[in-house]
Amino acid sequence: MSISASSTPACTAEPALGERSKAASLWVWPLIGLALAGLITVFLLRSTASSMVSIWYGSDTYSYGFVVVPICAFLVWRRRRQLRTLRPTTSYVGLALLLVFAVLWVGGNVADVQVVQQFAFVGLVGALVWTFLGTRAVRVLRFPLLFLFFAVPAGESLVGPLQQFTAAFTASALQFSGIPVVQDGFVLSTPYGDWRIAEACSGIRYLTSSIVVAVLFAGVVFRSWKRRIALIVISALVPILANAARAYLILLLAYLSNNRIASGVDHVVYGWIFFSLVTATLIGTALRWREPDIPQASSVQISLDPPLVPVRVSRLLWHTAIVIVIVVSASSTADFLWARPARNRPVASLSSAPAGWLATADPDNDWTPHFESIESETSGTFTKGSREVSLYIASYTVKRRGVKLVNPSNAVGMHGEWTLLRNDSRKVLMAGRAASVSQYLAARGGERRIVWMWYSTGDYLTASPWRLKAMQAESRLFGRPERVYLFAISSRIGSEPSQAIDALTDFVRQMSFPEMADNVYDSGSAILCVWLCGYH
Repeated sequence: MSISASSTPACTAEPALGERSKAASLWVWPLIGLALAGLITVFLLRSTASSMVSIWYGSDTYSYGFVVVPICAFLVWRRRRQLRTLRPTTSYVGLALLLVFAVLWVGGNVADVQVVQQFAFVGLVGALVWTFLGTRAVRVLRFPLLFLFFAVPAGESLVGPLQQFTAAFTASALQFSGIPVVQDGFVLSTPYGDWRIAEACSGIRYLTSSIVVAVLFAGVVFRSWKRRIALIVISALVPILANAARAYLILLLAYLSNNRIASGVDHVVYGWIFFSLVTATLIGTALRWREPDIPQASSVQISLDPPLVPVRVSRLLWHTAIVIVIVVSASSTADFLWARPARNRPVASLSSAPAGWLATADPDNDWTPHFESIESETSGTFTKGSREVSLYIASYTVKRRGVKLVNPSNAVGMHGEWTLLRNDSRKVLMAGRAASVSQYLAARGGERRIVWMWYSTGDYLTASPWRLKAMQAESRLFGRPERVYLFAISSRIGSEPSQAIDALTDFVRQMSFPEMADNVYDSGSAILCVWLCGYH
């Protein structure tokens, strides 16, 4: 016997008022538990939350962070009908994930790495949702919870590579156009002036904003993963290429107009117009290929789900208590580890002058790196025949939420009006072992300098900030907190750059570190993530 389609009962009827009221009442206590645990977590880890907000406020690159939370709230609101059909329940998986992110937060806090703390903080929010609402609710809310990670200001390490790509692309495009140009690192010299590809010209702002918008559109207007991935990849590649093309067009207009246009603030205005058109094109393309929403059946799902039994209040209380214990333990552990004082050693005793090098009466220190919250510093200039090398050593204030080497808001510069032309790493022989230092080429007027930099903490020397942070965390966890010291040596470049390299090589090879063991950590191919000219 067959049944015609017209005789089949409708499956999309709205549930009765009483049934909807009962379904809504199931969410009251889980949401109260979630709100209570969330408020306690935010209060205890408020330093991490405030650091994110301060970066949003102080950085043009990450100002979009202010709209991430409202967007996530809107995305949750769009899924309210799907959530209404579910029965919230507590989850031990969420508790386990909460413990993992709490441990990660403690590690980031002890090492004083903001980005790790902020990532763990956002992860704790998702873990709380999982703990109090259950796995099925997380499946429905997975996109808003994942999108919330864009609130973490990360990606500043891409500035250097983006600058290098933009400079190389612009120089090649100008040469292809028949315009004479000489590239010296980030500086491009044309017949009508010199142009520097600064950090603001790297395109990092457009890249991060484009990716955020692309992920949002991919999750809202697309259903196919192929289209989602394609849109995200395109939105990552197009800003990089568009920024390089923008730099080329600005220099081209300046050359053709003898610097009458596209100079001063003009190139900023043209850049915003150009990227506005590129962004509008990407959004228009995404909207053109949007896919319709899949209709959701509601009443059938309610009837097929397990009986709508509310979560026992006692179970919610136990989960709330466990969450509070985990978060309080994480905060207290970090406070306890930071309460231990770090060993203090005079910076002048950290290194002795190499044999054969004589100290001069008038040290040359106008090139020295500039950091915030320097505790103590020393500098000197040494000569050996016609060679001259300047040495700078500084110690950082070791206090919680003090100077942070690995974070987007760290500001590092050089005294005076120095311009960074190039940065890379270099293998050297130091303390009898091979090591890597970061090498910088800086210019001021007609003067040029080569600068080598590295760090020390405890009995170790390293040129990797991430290795440095790992060693800091290890020493603090084992009750032996150490201060951080910066070493920098520099030499002027004369007619031959190789002479400055030879002087620095000879100086660092003969350096000794009497306060340290002979432990030199080699950072391999890692480049020291310290920018001499305005890392923000």
